[in-house]
Amino acid sequence: MRNFVDFIIKNINSIIFLILISISTTQIFSRNYYQASKFNLFSSSVVNSIKEIKTEIFEYFDLVETNQKLVIENSYLKNNYNYNYENDSIILNKNYSYTPSKVISNSIKFSKNFITIDKGRFQNVEIDDGIITSKGVIGVINNVSNRFATGISILNSQLKINAVLKKSEHFGSLYWNGKNHQIMELDDIPKSANISVGDTIISGGMSSIFPRNIPIGVIYKFELPESTNYYEISVKLFEDFGSLRNVYLVKNDFKQEFNDLKNLNE
Repeated sequence: MRNFVDFIIKNINSIIFLILISISTTQIFSRNYYQASKFNLFSSSVVNSIKEIKTEIFEYFDLVETNQKLVIENSYLKNNYNYNYENDSIILNKNYSYTPSKVISNSIKFSKNFITIDKGRFQNVEIDDGIITSKGVIGVINNVSNRFATGISILNSQLKINAVLKKSEHFGSLYWNGKNHQIMELDDIPKSANISVGDTIISGGMSSIFPRNIPIGVIYKFELPESTNYYEISVKLFEDFGSLRNVYLVKNDFKQEFNDLKNLNE
């Protein structure tokens, strides 16, 4: 205790100086919008850079598993492209381009979760581009800087995506109820649909964001409440959001034309 007191006495001038500097800096940033915005921009860049370095360190120790996932993802994209090329006269998936990206940060414990990736405006990333893996739909880009972008995760209670029962073509809205990060809910499937536990759910392709046939998950459980014509369906996701590393950005090259035409009808 005496040593601590001696240290305080010996360095009292430096300690007071640091306290005054801290108070002054706090006052400047709290009372001046311009300085505060510049500081926030700088701190965000530093934090993202640190997270990127952290991600690279973890990936270094996980190279074998990461390479295996990349091989699976590349095979999926090639097979998916060839299938559509040979069997679809319109070839809707040729309207989409795919850019590989790495996840810098990803949350799963909140009701509104987001993903940060290492691609941005310099790589032609735009708001409303989709985020996928070989195992499923991941989210939608909502903010873009020069080198980074953030996306709204499908584990976000404010996001709904179009989904389809693969075997019957019935479509509905997929959303997260904020509970289990492996389970989502599917609405608007009528009782006329013949459904079973284990049925596959895929993306519906009814928007300009995601192509059709992106895998999502399987029916985990369902029930038909009394006095209703629609099922309550729980879907178990193929992708484990707790271990996201590599993703693909999906860009619809004809998105603007699609949206312009849609707006004319509305």
